[in-house]
Amino acid sequence: MKTLCINILVFLALILAFDVISFWLLPAGYMSRFREYRADPLPKVGGNSFYPRYYFVKHPRRGFDIGTNRQAYHWVDRVTYPIWSNSIGCFDKEHTRYDPYIYFAGDNFTWGYAPFEEKFGTLVEKMTGVRILKCGVSHTGQRHQYHKFIEIVEQIGHLPQALFIFYCPSTLVQNYAL
Repeated sequence: MKTLCINILVFLALILAFDVISFWLLPAGYMSRFREYRADPLPKVGGNSFYPRYYFVKHPRRGFDIGTNRQAYHWVDRVTYPIWSNSIGCFDKEHTRYDPYIYFAGDNFTWGYAPFEEKFGTLVEKMTGVRILKCGVSHTGQRHQYHKFIEIVEQIGHLPQALFIFYCPSTLVQNYAL
């Protein structure tokens, strides 16, 4: 009986060691198959999916925001796709110039929940040929989106040709939750 207990403890220790080593050394390509394993519990953002570790960062005014120059994978409804952020903190490609441009603000529906090529901001950009800055942030309200807009316009140095703010019913509640 004593030998059996020792064998079980050794077996559990090996599983724990394997788990700890795998957490830090498992390549990103394999992580798309084990999505929940490295899901970042912080910051707390809503939605029906998990967010990748380190994609969101703490922000002194808005509480949290998309970090700059990030790369990760997102998954929703059993679909995994790459996500990233550019140097201004938007899930968008990197732009070398911003003249002219249109700014899209909003919450999770504007942010994505779809591969980049299928986001409605990307589709509108392809249909119109006009540069669209796709700067939605999941689980945010208009107060967060307004302050992000002001910060990005200050970085760019001039206002967009147009500003679109996309709204869904949960957005009003999110203004008071953050």
